[in-house]
Amino acid sequence: MVMIAEPNLPFPRSEHLARQDRLRVELAETGFEAMLVFAQESMYWLTGFDTGGYVFFQCLVVPTDGRPPILLTRRPDLAQARQTSIIEDIRIWWDAEDANPASDLKAILEELGFAGKRIAIELNTHGLTGWNLWRVQQTIGDWCRLENDDHLIRKLRLIKSPAEIAYTRRAAQILDQSLTAVIEAARPGILDSDLKAVYLTSILGQGADMPPNAPLFNSGSRAVYGRGVSDPRRIEQHDQILVEYPVAYRRYNVKTEWTILFGKASDAHRKMYDVGRETLRRMTEVARPGTTLGEIFDIYADGLDQGGYKRARYGATGYSVGCTFAPTSMDVPPMIYSGNPTECRPGMTLFYHVMNGDSDTGLAMGVGHTLLVTEGAPEVLTALPEDLTVIT
Repeated sequence: MVMIAEPNLPFPRSEHLARQDRLRVELAETGFEAMLVFAQESMYWLTGFDTGGYVFFQCLVVPTDGRPPILLTRRPDLAQARQTSIIEDIRIWWDAEDANPASDLKAILEELGFAGKRIAIELNTHGLTGWNLWRVQQTIGDWCRLENDDHLIRKLRLIKSPAEIAYTRRAAQILDQSLTAVIEAARPGILDSDLKAVYLTSILGQGADMPPNAPLFNSGSRAVYGRGVSDPRRIEQHDQILVEYPVAYRRYNVKTEWTILFGKASDAHRKMYDVGRETLRRMTEVARPGTTLGEIFDIYADGLDQGGYKRARYGATGYSVGCTFAPTSMDVPPMIYSGNPTECRPGMTLFYHVMNGDSDTGLAMGVGHTLLVTEGAPEVLTALPEDLTVIT
């Protein structure tokens, strides 16, 4: 007799069902008959479904009227969908030279009676490539009305439940230990990629997920970059390395940003650090209910401007973090940029960073941490060392 495993859900079934009900209420209020869900994090949040199969064509159809969701996916994801989610109706599209899963999706919509109806479609996701969207549009045409979902589920996910916060705190604990390990392993003569290996060994050894995006371990002149690069570089006696990376536990992310210097800290580097750390402190202090993300950006901009680094600042300085899948740990929108009217609310988790790279001098400095918005002062989830790290 073959034993069928019970679903390995990230949250209680009742919590997943309650989330589906919240979505249906929002859909009904805006006059939608259903939603086509393409983001893997949305499927995970609604049902528990955990997979990487979204890189092909995968869609969860959620009717507004209470009928159960229907998942359209490929055959390799069938067992996972059954054992990691509460989805009961799973349809398969088959690989073939002329395969068009959009046709299978339209057949599901026809079965549900949605001809001529308004249907929300989740667009801001790596789970719906331009090619797949084109196939959906070409196949469905004007048979029904597909309309932009306006980040509907992403907005519902912005405020975390106690269970989600528990996962986030665990991710933060893992991250803190990994940053300590990275600093302890840092020394001249090693490759900057050796520190990546320390990071990965530390977090995976503590039960974290594989990170949803590659970490940033940029040394030397590359420390001014805002993104990671290939081709490892050997750390010199007098050097710098800027690290920024995520840690995910049960898909819930936190992040850190820190700078390690080698040899000695120049006055210029020390000033960059002092300005960055004080700016981060001020940004964190105001992360309370009612403060807008735009106001937080204004503090960041003022801090760098007053410090003499106006030309080095970015157009955004942080973002929401939460449940995301590859290729990103940024759960956006929202981002922290000038004029963003989104208000801080208890249960939001945000990553702040103050990155300051001077391409003329080649000096770089970055500090950043993840925090939880509460009813009062924010809870900083990921710790940073008390002072600038200098390896002599």
